[in-house]
Amino acid sequence: MATPTQQQVHLDGALTNISVAYRNANYIAETVFPNVPVVKQSNKYFVFTKSDWFRDEAAPRAPGTRAQRVDYNLSASNYLCAEWAVAKGVPDEVVDNADTPLRPVAEAAEYVTDKMYLRKEILVAAIVHGNSQWSASATPSTLWSNDTSDPIGDVNTALDSVRSSIGRDPNKGVIGAGLWRFLVKHPDLIDRVKGAASPGSPAILTMQAIAALFELEQILVGKAVKDTGQEGATATRAYVWGNHLAICYTTNTPSLNSPSAGYVFQWGARAVNRYREDQEHQDIIEVTESFDQKLVASDAGYLLKSAA
Repeated sequence: MATPTQQQVHLDGALTNISVAYRNANYIAETVFPNVPVVKQSNKYFVFTKSDWFRDEAAPRAPGTRAQRVDYNLSASNYLCAEWAVAKGVPDEVVDNADTPLRPVAEAAEYVTDKMYLRKEILVAAIVHGNSQWSASATPSTLWSNDTSDPIGDVNTALDSVRSSIGRDPNKGVIGAGLWRFLVKHPDLIDRVKGAASPGSPAILTMQAIAALFELEQILVGKAVKDTGQEGATATRAYVWGNHLAICYTTNTPSLNSPSAGYVFQWGARAVNRYREDQEHQDIIEVTESFDQKLVASDAGYLLKSAA
């Protein structure tokens, strides 16, 4: 089968809008690290030398002399936004027999968009919850599945580690659903929110409540599931995010002077293309997206791994 030419491939604006609007609440990758639009597919980004920011260098100035001169050093690293693509065929027979002819095409756009989200989720999870990614990590001495464990004490250790390393308070926690289910039932955490409970409103550990207990601005719970089995084989499903909690600092205003644990570099916008395969009597709906996810400050995070 011949590859469609550029003239035969049509960027479908309506389907792109469907793809951009599509959201699966179980996917969190796009909110873990800030998104940085870039104008080139590959380029350099700068990392400042952390120690330059913590030296005490202000000095008295004698009359008629210059102020103490200071500066920070930069090192460079590279990003490369690989183009990811996935496509689904929509046979003419399916469209002709649909109650709403446009619906099979829209469903195909949503389906391939979900595949793209899943790919990004797996890539980001491999960084945030991966082994040897962060400068510091530990497994709690008593796992959180045990009611006698001390999640707040373990998190305080992580907070202190990041704070002493980068000079900022961590603001985000990223936790897998398998670990989250133990946290929301943990007796120590429930006891700490009982003061807000009433007979008609029992104590409930929400994401906001646990974020407050952990002194974080936000908790993200990764609930996405992947199937590692081959098509047609017995399903082998597992959570994308493991039984881990990553504590980190990220910025929502990326800049040269703003430290952040990581970034997602985005080259262009996600797009949906539609092209015809006449011999197969079907349209092809293809979603493409170019991005690169980077952990740029390994000391801006701490991994509590295999915590349950």
